[in-house]
Amino acid sequence: MPHRQILVLGAGRSSGYLIRYLAHHSTSLECSLTVADQDPNHAQAKIEGLPNCRAVALDPVSQPEILDTLVKESRVVISLLPVSLHMQVAMSCLKNNVSLFTASYQSAEMEDLAPEIKAKNLLFLNECGCDPGLDHMTALQIMDRLRLEGHRVLGYEGYTGGLVAPVSDDNPWHYKFSWNPRNVVLAGQSGPAVYWQNNQIEVIPYPRLFRAVRPLGLTGHKDLVGYFNRNSLPYRALYGLDHAETVIRGTLRHRDFCLAWFPLAYLGLNVDTNLPKNSLKWPTPTDVTEILTKELHYSAQETQKVLDLWTFLGVWDPQGIGAYPSNPAVNLEQRMVERMSLGAQDRDMVVMCHRIRSKGPDGRIVEHRSELVLEGEGGENSAMAQTVGWPLALAVECYLKGQVQESGLQRPLKAHWYQPILKGLEALGIECRET
Repeated sequence: MPHRQILVLGAGRSSGYLIRYLAHHSTSLECSLTVADQDPNHAQAKIEGLPNCRAVALDPVSQPEILDTLVKESRVVISLLPVSLHMQVAMSCLKNNVSLFTASYQSAEMEDLAPEIKAKNLLFLNECGCDPGLDHMTALQIMDRLRLEGHRVLGYEGYTGGLVAPVSDDNPWHYKFSWNPRNVVLAGQSGPAVYWQNNQIEVIPYPRLFRAVRPLGLTGHKDLVGYFNRNSLPYRALYGLDHAETVIRGTLRHRDFCLAWFPLAYLGLNVDTNLPKNSLKWPTPTDVTEILTKELHYSAQETQKVLDLWTFLGVWDPQGIGAYPSNPAVNLEQRMVERMSLGAQDRDMVVMCHRIRSKGPDGRIVEHRSELVLEGEGGENSAMAQTVGWPLALAVECYLKGQVQESGLQRPLKAHWYQPILKGLEALGIECRET
């Protein structure tokens, strides 16, 4: 068996394409895969019929010594575990001198380890999935090319959404979960949306950011709108846009989703707090109508739409009273998961778009648009799994082939990362359409 071991931690819904890609290339990469999951049957199912793979049981929280042993045996660790466990994995990788790859946002705690990672000549690559990851790479490929052509980038807006494909869009929210439901329910609650527009900082308080949505006129998806992410300001430096007039990053949802979500958040019906048992009461339709029209200035048509969407969640079903937890966020999450989960045959969709304004060497202002629309194949063969798993697998492939000599704490922001990864994705059928 090949002698270099890749340890994949987590056999969840985003892992399938990554595992299959690396297994099918294991001979040329001279590697084998160990897939570790809390449920060994789940891990075994992911490697069924694949070469150079083994499945093991691992609960990193209760079995840190087994985690250490597996890490020590490995050349590379790929963590697809929940974000809360990344630091435990990172510390084990540091202790055992093993490089680490994740698709998750780079945390402040991880950044504190940067000097030690660099001193040990290790590579810890974060943000190499879909969003973050593919969004970075596709945006920077365009902006770096423009800069080489003598353009000055004046503005950047980027939006990504994990959504339901039109063929499986059969509920009034026009949404089904293709990733962690809890993250969707709590989105935006950590603070206001802060972004850079017209050379100044702009702030939209939560939850009003769901009302201040931006129509984007996406090709074939006119009803998708963007709401602003929590903090777009760091991307001015990360993307080399210190002199740009506008820098905004956001999330895509259907306009009806945002229409119904704003009053829901306005009334605190998605707050993550434990209330006394059976104390959570949803406002009556009459109360909601009054709040929407008098306080939030919704039109009659918008008000009816909200009532319809809330009715779909069963909030006024007398048989449902007391059947859900008193924690508002958990209550809402359970209602949505029951009614808005991807079925076995349902197909998801990832949509990503960039809007870039530049000034050419001839002084002309040019608008550049880049759009990616990718539909999944159903079940765990989702578009989200492709756009998370394949970029991460391609990054590991670059590293093991010695195509990237970089060490330290990194994101895939440089051409030596994004060029081979995007070329590899293009061969797999994932490509942005530019205009």
